Amino acid sequence: MSMKNISKKQAQYGGYAIFIFIFVLIAFPLLIPMGFKMLILVPLAFAIGMVGYWLGGLIHRKMSE
Repeated sequence: MSMKNISKKQAQYGGYAIFIFIFVLIAFPLLIPMGFKMLILVPLAFAIGMVGYWLGGLIHRKMSE
């Protein structure tokens, strides 16, 4: 799939999904013993996802130039 077939929005959502997936893979073993205290990390997961969203858009723009 070439860059011409991917819209900026798709790249942003792809980056968001990848960063959330990586966060879950890394943090999941740590979250299980915490129980309900892990709910404090939900905003952190969204923040990390937004970094991926931003990077997806940035990479798309740089590769489109």
